[in-house]
Amino acid sequence: ATVLTKDGRRMSKSLGTGINPLELIEKYGTDALRFGLAYQATALQDMRFNEDVIVMGQKFANKFWNIARFVLTKSGGEMSAEAPRPSSETEESRLLAKLSTTAKQVTKNIEQYKFSEAAHLLYDFTWHDFADKYIEYSKDKKTDDVKTALSHTFLTCLKLLHPFMPFVTEEIHSRLPLKNKKMLLVEEWPS
Repeated sequence: ATVLTKDGRRMSKSLGTGINPLELIEKYGTDALRFGLAYQATALQDMRFNEDVIVMGQKFANKFWNIARFVLTKSGGEMSAEAPRPSSETEESRLLAKLSTTAKQVTKNIEQYKFSEAAHLLYDFTWHDFADKYIEYSKDKKTDDVKTALSHTFLTCLKLLHPFMPFVTEEIHSRLPLKNKKMLLVEEWPS
C-alpha cells in the first residue's frame, strides 16, 4: 500500500514528504494516532494520510474519558458487566440491541482485517448512539435499568475499543469499581 500526502504525492523519507509518527504521538497521543490510522486505512491500495483524522482520534479519546466519568457518577460507584434485561420497546432495549449488532459487526470486521470499518462502527455507535442519544436521555433518569444499561454498554465499548486505544482503555478500566477485575487485555471479548 502506498501512503499519499494531502496533495497526492507519495510519502518518501528521501524526498522529505514522509510523516514522523513520533512527532504525531507527541502532539496527539499514541492512542489517537493508532485510532486515526486504523480509521483511515481502508482496503484501497493508496491511502491519503489526513492529520485531521488523528485530531479526531484525540477528540474521541477525550470523549470516551468524559463518558467514563458520567457512567461512574451515574452508577454511584457500582458497576457490573452483566447485561440488563429491560422490558421490550424501551430506550434501554433499543440501545442494547444496537450494541449487540455493533459488537458482532466490529468482531467480524476485526477478524477479516477490516480495521477501518471496525473503527468507523465503534466511533459512530459510541459517539452518536451511546453518548449523543442514550446518555443525553439518561441524564435525568435514576432507574436501575438505566444504571445497568449505562454500565454494560460502557464496559462493552471499552472492550471493543481496546485494540484501537489500548492505553486509554486500560487506564480507564484500572479505575473502575469492578469485582474480580483483571487487566482489560485479558478480559473476555464481547459476543
